[in-house]
Amino acid sequence: MNKFKAYSFTILLSTLIFPQPSKASVLTPPSLETQVKEVSGWFTGLFNNSPQVTSNPRIPLITMSNCKVRLEDALPNNDIETIFLEQKSSAFQRTSFYSFSKGTSAVNLDVRPFINPSIVSGLCDKPELERVVTSNNISTAACNLLLLWEPQRYVGNNAPNGCPTSTGGKVVSKVTIFDNGIDSLDQIFNAQGNLLVATPIEYRRVNIPESSTTWGILTIGIGIAVKRIKRKPVHTS
Repeated sequence: MNKFKAYSFTILLSTLIFPQPSKASVLTPPSLETQVKEVSGWFTGLFNNSPQVTSNPRIPLITMSNCKVRLEDALPNNDIETIFLEQKSSAFQRTSFYSFSKGTSAVNLDVRPFINPSIVSGLCDKPELERVVTSNNISTAACNLLLLWEPQRYVGNNAPNGCPTSTGGKVVSKVTIFDNGIDSLDQIFNAQGNLLVATPIEYRRVNIPESSTTWGILTIGIGIAVKRIKRKPVHTS
């Protein structure tokens, strides 16, 4: 009997010391509207994979500029975030039109190439009001992924079907988007199903120092002031 009481007391004590996790402690996903704003905001900015190249020089250095753009010939839609993407490396240059919107239970990512990429090249370098694209320069062929919310990140994967290529193959994509970077893997297969490319790329955000921006604004201000002084007539007595 004493042994039974001691055993029961031990179970009770362990229950008090190590309580079971409650359902209230499980993180609740934000609304889909909030998810669209958050993931598109994390996707926007200047990125490169220089830390990855440092650890593995066989991987090419790739820079990626992503900025919010406006469709010139479309009505404004606050439920959709449209992003222009431009990737550059020594081997290739690629531009795409990304659209983030609400799906049924996740964020829908729609990716489309540009018909004439030269028209939009360097778009993120222009002032915000000039970042405009037209629908007739965006291909109707789209590649779609569902971005699933997880704590501190969004994960998307369109395996096994992927998206068809112009050569009869397919591209199977996996992407993870978080506050400070984007991890992506595009597996490219030919028409015979052979894997041609499968190099994961680890993009990390490139932060532009605030002091540089402040100095640039200050320099512009000084320049304007100098011009005004030069234009001011000199009165002699």
